[in-house]
Amino acid sequence: MLRTVFVASTHNPVYDEPMAKAKKFDLEDPTPILDDEDEETLAAIDEGIRDADAGRVAPPEKAREVLAKWTTHSATRKKR
Repeated sequence: MLRTVFVASTHNPVYDEPMAKAKKFDLEDPTPILDDEDEETLAAIDEGIRDADAGRVAPPEKAREVLAKWTTHSATRKKR
């Protein structure tokens, strides 16, 4: 049985529209911190940045494993 699968169609008008322009951002001039972030949260963020800069990071596989343990079934999105 022969099947034809179309991945993209040039007959679709969406492909004629230009892509959205990327927004420019400056890493040297970060967005100001909002007033609603408490000192504990800011300290935890700073600690994470220091750990990342020092190379104390986990590979993606380990992060997925840990997140799976932290997330309970009731906290995940319900199937629709």
